[in-house]
Amino acid sequence: MIYSIIEYMILDYVKFKKSQLSTEPPLYFIHGNPRNISNEIEHDVLNFYQKLGYKSMNYVIDDDSQIQKLESLFNEQSLFNENKIIILNIVSNSISIKMKRFIETWIEISTDDKIILKLDRQASSFKKTNFYKKISQYACVIEIFELKNEILKQWSLNKCKVNQVEMSDSDLEELMNSNFNNSLSISQNIYIQSLMNSNQLIHGQEGSKYSEYDLVDMFLSRNTLEFIRASNYLRSNDTSLSYIIFLLNSELEKLYSLIKPIKCRPYIPSFLLEKYLQVSKKFSPEKILSAINNIATLDAKSKYNLKKSNPWESFNSMFLDLMKS
Repeated sequence: MIYSIIEYMILDYVKFKKSQLSTEPPLYFIHGNPRNISNEIEHDVLNFYQKLGYKSMNYVIDDDSQIQKLESLFNEQSLFNENKIIILNIVSNSISIKMKRFIETWIEISTDDKIILKLDRQASSFKKTNFYKKISQYACVIEIFELKNEILKQWSLNKCKVNQVEMSDSDLEELMNSNFNNSLSISQNIYIQSLMNSNQLIHGQEGSKYSEYDLVDMFLSRNTLEFIRASNYLRSNDTSLSYIIFLLNSELEKLYSLIKPIKCRPYIPSFLLEKYLQVSKKFSPEKILSAINNIATLDAKSKYNLKKSNPWESFNSMFLDLMKS
């Protein structure tokens, strides 16, 4: 059955996938976790608007510093009468009061520009807030939860098809069970298998030994296959994830300082400066900033072993996504 976006303004993953997208909603509000499913929904909406000729603009929001810039953006008239689709990716734990006011004001103004608003899962009380009640009257709201059971199985099969990975029913069952039905981990494994051009599940590379500094080098060279192998090796040897995060965060800050000049630039030896300049050109500044903002939460998970968290899987997913950008 095909649903209309207008009929079902609050959707889950399945209903969204069965829906026909429309330009009528001024705002698509994607909230919840995991992020890979949220990103998939964002891609679908963005692709729909880009086919209609909309220009996409992406903003990573971690504070109120960009609100004035956004206000100017929505007030200006394009010389080419060009419609815009603006992605607001909220990477802080919650959405600020100023940002709420900006969005509430904007959706009341008649404009052909559209917004995709992304936010991680909030407390259950969030749905009782005036902000949620107000935007849900105008927006198409997509609630994101981890996929389960047959939905997860079909999703995994589709990932295999897209990545041209052949997998038997028994292998798929093993993949799902060994990754605790975690869609992030399953997607990672399928993607790495496609790189290896192999149908054998990845459990690590016997005979290979890696250090934390090898992992840093593989990140800078964007060698995704060796990065995952090294990460799996270090994990199996109980290497401190917190120390690895410290090393990679230092690299992220160096790269970001070369893309977006800051007052206190991290020290980079002169003989390595050219190398870092070349590497920095290969990464998206928005994704680097998002990784820097998220890495503190990841570090807390690795140190305190928070319940229902899997910091190594989150770590692999974050850097794999960054290297693919």
